[in-house]
Amino acid sequence: MKRKGLLKILSFAVVMIGMSVLFTSCDTDDYWYDGPGWNDGSFYDPDLGGYWELVQVNSMNAEGYEKNYLFFNGRGRGTYYFWENGRRYVEDTYYDCQYSNSGTSDYQINLRYGNGRPTTMNYWFTHGGNTLWLQWRDYGRVKTYVYDRINRAPW
Repeated sequence: MKRKGLLKILSFAVVMIGMSVLFTSCDTDDYWYDGPGWNDGSFYDPDLGGYWELVQVNSMNAEGYEKNYLFFNGRGRGTYYFWENGRRYVEDTYYDCQYSNSGTSDYQINLRYGNGRPTTMNYWFTHGGNTLWLQWRDYGRVKTYVYDRINRAPW
């Protein structure tokens, strides 16, 4: 009788250990993100908080698969919603802001996508804070993306 009770306890222990190993997740996405202050003088701009829909790329309306969406949580993390090869994707983002002396805007955002691509962009707001302008240089050419504030991303 004692042996049967001990066997039950050991079986239960093995199952619990196995479950703890199976249901433990490892978050390796953050290895390249240093958190607040990856740049000197960095901060989180609360005006960026919320969802944004891409409406223009270099003065041309964004249509169809060109559309993408950004979400900023106000504390350095967010989400990038985008199309690739006709399929919808979602990617974590990390960001912080800093003051800019570029002459284009007063602020810059340092945005890192989940795949590790870092980008530093000038940004500013129009239309009462409901339109976000992002501008940066890509291979020597100026790119300007315009986003409008929305309630939520479509997926």
